Amino acid sequence: MNQDNSSETRSVPARVNKTNVFTSVVWIIPLVALVAGGWLLMKQIRETGPRITLLMDSAEGIEVNNTVVKVLNVDVGRVIRIKLRDDRKGVEVTAQLNADAKELMRSDTQFWVVKPRIDQSGVTGLNTLLSGSYIAFTPGKSSEEKHTFEVQDIPPIAAIGQSGLRLKLTGKNDKILNVGSPVLYENFMVGMIESARFEPADQTVHYTVFIQSPNDKLINSNSRFWLSSGFHIETSANGIKVDSAPLGALISGAISFDAPKTGDSHAVKNNDQFTLYDSQSEVANLPDGRSIYYTAFFKQSVRGLTAGSPVEYKGINIGVVTDVPYFDRNDSLHLFENGWIPVRLRLEPARMEINADVQSKDVWKQQFQTALDKGLTATISSNNLITGTKMVELTEPRGSSPKLKPHTVYGGDTVIATQTGGLDDLQVQVANLLEKFNSLPLDKTVNNLNGSLAELKTTLKSADAALKSVNSLVGKPQTQNLPAELNATLRELRETLKGVSPQSPVYSDVQSTLQSLDKTLKDAQPVIQTLKEKPNALIFNQNAKDPIPKGSR
Repeated sequence: MNQDNSSETRSVPARVNKTNVFTSVVWIIPLVALVAGGWLLMKQIRETGPRITLLMDSAEGIEVNNTVVKVLNVDVGRVIRIKLRDDRKGVEVTAQLNADAKELMRSDTQFWVVKPRIDQSGVTGLNTLLSGSYIAFTPGKSSEEKHTFEVQDIPPIAAIGQSGLRLKLTGKNDKILNVGSPVLYENFMVGMIESARFEPADQTVHYTVFIQSPNDKLINSNSRFWLSSGFHIETSANGIKVDSAPLGALISGAISFDAPKTGDSHAVKNNDQFTLYDSQSEVANLPDGRSIYYTAFFKQSVRGLTAGSPVEYKGINIGVVTDVPYFDRNDSLHLFENGWIPVRLRLEPARMEINADVQSKDVWKQQFQTALDKGLTATISSNNLITGTKMVELTEPRGSSPKLKPHTVYGGDTVIATQTGGLDDLQVQVANLLEKFNSLPLDKTVNNLNGSLAELKTTLKSADAALKSVNSLVGKPQTQNLPAELNATLRELRETLKGVSPQSPVYSDVQSTLQSLDKTLKDAQPVIQTLKEKPNALIFNQNAKDPIPKGSR
């Protein structure tokens, strides 16, 4: 039975239905996914910008997938990787940018980190306290593409699209200013320092400054640059003058410049180089083609006299001191033997041409030599009693003070005779006076004075004893009672005088007696006159002749 059923089953043939593979619904899903993926890939490629490498000193404040890249405060990328650089001198940050930033990556594009900052420009980046630091950049204008950049710690000075003039400044200065410090023209801020570095090889400081337009028109080929502290105090006969620059210059210092317009000046171009001087006084004392040099020897102290000190003639500034001291080759070896200090002076004819035509250098040399032949001398005088600075003053000879002129020519310069003067001369006179005072016989005089003082002391002691005796006498009761007794005596005298008043009888009797006496005297007047003329009238008859004595027989 079972076998029969099995045979029947095996005898039925199977039927297979054939289906077209391309008409199956199952393949529609992969095809749609493939098309969508391709479209998304093309969109991603189209929307994805370049991948750039940023070289930084430190990754402080930078986080992967959190720190963004911005331009004009618009997000255009994000940091995707941070690693150490191969040379171990910083970090390498990889950022993925959007397609919008693809055309902005040029060789002159500048990147910097935006974070909270306090500097001479004020407080910036406060919005990053909550959002975190981010990387910003300014698009470049170069036609050359670039994908590796150095990231600065501070923003660039020139903004996007800002025009101006970049200059290179070099100088052997004693300090270096920070990037971002202002550039001033007559205390007006016209630019800023873009870069600053010190070159150890030649010990010079190199700056790149940017002058914004239209201030760049102030620069010409004769412009001179110098370091400015921003705070200037000037003392003169009129008082103290204080000149202050903008706040930024006071905090960090500044670079100032002038723009003298002469006939040989011309416009400058980008990256032209200029010399940077230490101060405005150094610029003001720069020599020109007509400068005349002289040397003066001083035996007095030159303390307070420095390079840049003024040279004046009767109050007019006509030059400057260039070197203190100014020893010729090996001459300083005889410093203690000679006892003098050479000082080099430079006279500027331009300072003497006041409302006058320009004269040649030879004309001024001849005029000055004539003045030297007439006895013009140099002295060191005080320039400021408060600061102790000195200056050199050219004057006619003073009195009988000796002149010093050990050479006619020294170091190739004509030598000017010198004399002591000012406070130094006064000190010499005071010293001579003290020397004369010391030569006086003061010991003998003092001894005599001591003797006189001893006698005076003895006299004073006697006077003191007498004063004590007087005080003792005055203190006695009898002396104290004298005023009362005197008053009583005066009262009695007053009462007595009342008895001889014109109304009293005694006064009348005395008056009558005096009248009788007067009459008697008048009657006796002839007799008295006769006796006065002839004293012997009482013995001889006044009318008889004088007897003549007889001679002896």
